[in-house]
Formats: sequence, C-alpha cells, structure tokens
Amino acid sequence: MKDKIKVESITLRTEYGDWLGQVVLTSDGMFFAITDWGNFGYAWRSFGDDFKEFLLHINKDYFTQKMITGMAYVAYGKKIDDAARRFSDNIFPALQEYLKTK
Repeated sequence: MKDKIKVESITLRTEYGDWLGQVVLTSDGMFFAITDWGNFGYAWRSFGDDFKEFLLHINKDYFTQKMITGMAYVAYGKKIDDAARRFSDNIFPALQEYLKTK
C-alpha cells in the first residue's frame, strides 16, 4: 500500500503582513498557487526524499521555467513567460523563506 499523500496549504504574506498568495504543496511533489501575480502549478515527480527540501535548493530560474512549462499546455507566448517571471519574483522567495522556518 502506498503512503498517504500529505497536503499543506500555506498563506504567504509580505514582511508588512500583506497577502501574497496561497500555496498548496503535496508530499508527492505537487505545487500550486493562487496569487495576485497569477495562478500557477507544476508537479515534480523526481525530487528526492523531501519535496520541501527540494524547493529550498532549486533556483528561481529553474522554478520559473517549470511555471512556464505548466502553463504551456494551455497557452504560450511572451505574456505567459513574463507572468511566470513576475510570479516567481514575488512568490518563490517568500515560499523559500517560509519553508526555512518550518
């Protein structure tokens, strides 16, 4: 029998307490976020033993490319690429900071 998948919902805020977005992580490598900078998601299926540790050790450019890839199934173009970069600039660092404290 497979292990049960654990799901964590994270509300990210700026240092001033303003809402950045809601991120959902699963123990089997799924990331999804609803934010003011767009809604993005991706599922990593090879990440090692701990998905949160994996996210702490990847860089923003790699993360951005995965967000672009996740959207490429439904849309493609410079606007999507730019939106994924803005999303990554604002959400990914805040997520990494949150994960460092947990």
